[in-house]
Amino acid sequence: MSFRSAVLAATAFLATANAHIIMQSPVPYSVDKIDSSPITAEQFPCKSQNGFTVSTMNQMAVGESQKITFKGTAVHGGGSCQLSYTQDTEPTANSKFKVIKSIEGGCPGVDGVNEYDFTLPDSIPSGKGTFVWTWFSKLSGAPELYMNCAPIDVSGGASDTSGLDALPDMLVANIASTTCESPLNHALQFPDPGTVLATGNTNDIEPPTGDCGTTGSTPPASSGAAEPSSAPSSAPAADPSSPAEPSAAPSNTGGVFAPGTGSSPQPTSPSGGGSGSAACSENGAIICNGTSQFGLCNNGNVVWQPVAAGTTCSNGTIQKRGYNGRIARPRAVVPGKVFTPDN
Repeated sequence: MSFRSAVLAATAFLATANAHIIMQSPVPYSVDKIDSSPITAEQFPCKSQNGFTVSTMNQMAVGESQKITFKGTAVHGGGSCQLSYTQDTEPTANSKFKVIKSIEGGCPGVDGVNEYDFTLPDSIPSGKGTFVWTWFSKLSGAPELYMNCAPIDVSGGASDTSGLDALPDMLVANIASTTCESPLNHALQFPDPGTVLATGNTNDIEPPTGDCGTTGSTPPASSGAAEPSSAPSSAPAADPSSPAEPSAAPSNTGGVFAPGTGSSPQPTSPSGGGSGSAACSENGAIICNGTSQFGLCNNGNVVWQPVAAGTTCSNGTIQKRGYNGRIARPRAVVPGKVFTPDN
């Protein structure tokens, strides 16, 4: 890979690092502040640091078909999603999030984002509450949890919470407050998906590890293929090879690189991302692993790649390797004489 093409590839990666998926409809809380990065334990739930400003109150009637849509391009090979509900209008970590639909595999899309239909069950009481979308991506490079929340006003619902309380709890994984962790490079199989389960076009479902709560033992009453309600809402974008989306056998062993800042933030010990990954603190920074490997810091995680031939990684920059061979120098021009490499 040439130096120029490697820089272009790295630039493309940095653009997609900020192009993760966010929920577009229902309209989320604090929509002017919402970002597409994974959620942390400190931000749980709903990226609460952004507040719960309501720009649009989403009206929903129980039993009627609703639609969830997304925007963004980095679908990370799909994964598994849950749609949940809480009666709290400003949810906290102590809120009860109850599952209304689970989608295992291919969510929120594989070649681009899809949109999905769902229905609020009649067990949800009438009144204001919060709709929640959570996503466990398949190829994010490290276990991650994405979470968006939206205000909704429910009509035609139950008069008490007995039916709502009987729904399964939303799965919480991949954040510091729990030991539950989704599998890397596989779609997540939910321990208790609830009675409405849709499955995508994948055969690599695996359960999570750690303390993940209840393990479902009763087959769901309603299941089906997780077909999108229409064609993908946006054309799939080219997804350059990057640390954020590793494949089992990379076709480009030369790696990508970009100009650094002159200093190299040191990675910490791996945070569950496997032996080929580590944690980092400065998003977008180049991290060196010796002189022969590097990675780009992406939302707290870095996945190592080999540097391109003829280069080394040092102090947060990719440099051309020193040349110790013979250095060619210009020769004097002698009229009538043709020089060859041997004279």
